[in-house]
Amino acid sequence: MSARVKHVVRKLGRTQLGKNLIHASVLRDPSAMRFRNVERWPETVRGFEDLAFLFSSNQLNHGVASLQIDEAALLFRLARDAERGPIAEIGRFRGGSTMVFATALPEGIELWSYDFHVALRPDMPGAELDDELRAALERYGLAGKVHLLVADSRSADPPPGELELLFIDGDHSYEGAKADFDRWSAFVAAGGHVLFHDAVDTGGYGNVYPGVARLVGEIGAGWERQPGAGSIAHFVKR
Repeated sequence: MSARVKHVVRKLGRTQLGKNLIHASVLRDPSAMRFRNVERWPETVRGFEDLAFLFSSNQLNHGVASLQIDEAALLFRLARDAERGPIAEIGRFRGGSTMVFATALPEGIELWSYDFHVALRPDMPGAELDDELRAALERYGLAGKVHLLVADSRSADPPPGELELLFIDGDHSYEGAKADFDRWSAFVAAGGHVLFHDAVDTGGYGNVYPGVARLVGEIGAGWERQPGAGSIAHFVKR
């Protein structure tokens, strides 16, 4: 989309009619957004991440992190509650999920982040994005928790020890997601978590990839489906 077209769309979106159309597309009716209609209450409220149910979560939440608010909250909560580690993510793009994990992880637990630097956009080369991410991690003293690896998930060495959590957000084709799951699920400890991004169609305004959704639908024996968040499908290894 050209810059001129984007400018016109933004201008129209800020009119009252444009705002009404956007709200109708991505939000429930305002009268339905009240406590009596909460569909999923958190078991406990220990931090801001447990309050995601108070907000509308959709693709318009995307920024540096390509995550909805509820998706980021789920990743943060699972990382916060990690007991032994390590955890791994396949695919990091701009590094939003990496930052979420690194911020939440307890001291002594490390994140291994794998990305193959496939250029999704010519103006966002992987090496440049990693430099920006590394600087952000260093700014907050988090770099020591994270291993930023440029590697193919189909052949890269896994972290030492069984994984407590694995976040799959790399190749979104059926073949790619299946290859990642088939290989990396073997590295997950019993009771460990596996999460797939862009895997669930909630009927709202968000991303879902048919290949990832198809794979998630095939996962059965040895795994127990858990409540996810947004487009994230969540499983625990039996």
